Amino acid sequence: MKKFNIRKVLDGLKEASSSAPSVQVGPQENHLIQETLQSEHFQLCKTVRHGFPYQPSSMAFDPVQKILAIGTQSGALRLFGRPGVECYCQHESGAAVIQLQFLINEGALVSALSDDSVHLWNLRQKRPAILHSLKFNRERITFCHLPFQSKWLYIGTERGNIHIVNVESFMLSGYVIMWNKAIELSSKAHPGPVVHISDNPMDEGKLIIGFESGIVVLWDLKSKKADYRYTYDEAIHSVAWHHEGKQFICSHSDGTLTIWNIRGQGKPIQTITPHGKQPKDGKKPEPCKPILKVEYKTTRNG
Repeated sequence: MKKFNIRKVLDGLKEASSSAPSVQVGPQENHLIQETLQSEHFQLCKTVRHGFPYQPSSMAFDPVQKILAIGTQSGALRLFGRPGVECYCQHESGAAVIQLQFLINEGALVSALSDDSVHLWNLRQKRPAILHSLKFNRERITFCHLPFQSKWLYIGTERGNIHIVNVESFMLSGYVIMWNKAIELSSKAHPGPVVHISDNPMDEGKLIIGFESGIVVLWDLKSKKADYRYTYDEAIHSVAWHHEGKQFICSHSDGTLTIWNIRGQGKPIQTITPHGKQPKDGKKPEPCKPILKVEYKTTRNG
């Protein structure tokens, strides 16, 4: 029987493939697709903003219309209503929003910026817009207060003065509360910037004015003079009225809270250190971190 040689078979296949004529493949032609879309066919725009505003710096709430306003360090203003209702606005200067004040149930909002400008926003239209603006050139704004259903906006400054603005015309009135008339006449030391202004909840003609140095003044708007003055040896960050208008509370830089009677000028009726240990020997408690904001709320148990 003849042996089968696979090597010869493979050699034959190689010779057959090498003797076949070679076919050269030419370069493929490039088929270009003509583009019909142009840049003018596109328009990029923001359709939705999701999440809490970045770098919030101020907040206000209208309890009647239930609208929450949040200002940011970049000058943005976000308005939140019922679920699904939201609006975004931007101050042109881009300065930080340091304070917001609603004209409650009137569809208007006042914003104070770090560039010492104040703006009145109209919220009644579909797209909120600024109606009036006011710029302070010689004094820096530190605090604003707009009493309920009042046409007067109180603006405190770094120099310790308080200017009054008519909200309807957005013009400065001639009434200015100067710092040297608010504090003791015998005191020559500057009380520091205005850190708080608020009207007595039972008497809109009385204003509490808090100065950074620790001085608080009860000012009578009609008589244009101070009724009472209160002094504490720690810097003030915040002040709040009791709802009856007979007491107020202050938060201080050393972590203490002081409660005062409006007719008692000497010492606070109570000093509290909520985040520190209260020594039993009557000594002053150890200082804690500042309390930046305080609210005076009452409960059913008093």
